[in-house]
Amino acid sequence: MAQFDRIPVTLITGFLGAGKSTLLNALMTHEAFADAAVLVNEFGDVGIDASLIKAVDDKIVTLSTGCVCCAMRGELVTALRDLHFKRVRGQVPEFSRLIIETSGLADPVPILSTLRNEPVTNSVYTIDGIVTVVDGEHGMAHLNERNEAREQVAIADRLLISKVDRVSAHEIDTLCQRLHQINPTADCKTMHHGNVSPELIENCFSPERMSIHDHDHDHDHDHDHNHEPEDKLQDHRDGISATTIAIQPNWSAPAIESRVGLFLRLNEGRVLRLKGLIRTNDGKIWAAHGVRHIGYPLVAMETCPKALENKIVLISDCILENTDLLTGRPDNA
Repeated sequence: MAQFDRIPVTLITGFLGAGKSTLLNALMTHEAFADAAVLVNEFGDVGIDASLIKAVDDKIVTLSTGCVCCAMRGELVTALRDLHFKRVRGQVPEFSRLIIETSGLADPVPILSTLRNEPVTNSVYTIDGIVTVVDGEHGMAHLNERNEAREQVAIADRLLISKVDRVSAHEIDTLCQRLHQINPTADCKTMHHGNVSPELIENCFSPERMSIHDHDHDHDHDHDHNHEPEDKLQDHRDGISATTIAIQPNWSAPAIESRVGLFLRLNEGRVLRLKGLIRTNDGKIWAAHGVRHIGYPLVAMETCPKALENKIVLISDCILENTDLLTGRPDNA
C-alpha cells in the first residue's frame, strides 16, 4: 500500500444474533480480507465476541463500552488512531483493510460521521461499505419491535440475509420485500453460514446514502455500569440489559445444549441474545448461541481466554426467569 492511500473500512452491522461474527469469520478465509484488521464493539461487560473471531488476534481491538456510537468521541477515535500508529511503527502486522463489527444495538450513522469528520481518522481511513446482516429467522420480529434494527437496515449498502436454511423461501421473499420498503436502494442477498463472495462486500459504499444521513445524532443512551458480583454483571442501554452469569464447570456438551434450549423456551422469546463460552467436562471449548426462543448447536472453539470460560452473556429488555437452569450444578456432576 502506498503511504498516501487511505485504508478502506467495511462496517458490518446487524441486530443481536443476526450472524455478524459468522460473516466475519467467513470473510477472513478469503485472500481479499486475509490481511484485514478488525475492531469489535459489543454490548456488555464481558467481551466474548472477540474470542469468536478467528485468526486475527494480533490485529483485533475490542471496545466494550456498550454502544460504539456513544464511544465515538473517545474510545472509538482513540482505537482507530492507536491501530494506525501501531501499524506505522511496525507494532502490528501491516493491514490494508479495517473491518468494524458493531454491537447489535449500535446506530451506524455516528460511526460514519466519525470516520468522515474527525481529522486524524479521515486522513487515514475511508469508508468502503456498510453491510447489514439480517436474521432470516427472526428478522421480521426485530424489524417490528426494534428501532435499532430498522436503522441498521436503512443505512446499509448491502443487506445479507442469514439463516436461510432455517426458513422457507416464502418467508425470505416476504422479508426481502419488507427490507426493500425500508431501504429500496440497497442490494439484498442471502448467505449460508456467512459464505458470500468478497465482491459483495468490497467497494459497495454509496456516498448518496451518506449524504441523506450526514448529520449529528443526539444520543441519550444511558450506560449504567453496575458494580455487581462477578457472577452477575450488568450493562444497560435504553431499557436493554446485558447480564453476565458464571456457570458451574464440568458440564457435558449435550447437557449445555439441553439446558440452554430449555432456558430460552421457558423465557418465551424474551432473550434477545445469548452467547457464551463453555469448557465441557472433556476439556473441549464450545461457543453457545441463542436468539429469542431458539438455541443453536454448540460451535467448537480452538481456545478462549481463561477469564471468559464458563461465562454466558444474556441480553434482554426484561427480567429473565429460570437462570438457575444455567447457574446450577450439572446433572452429571
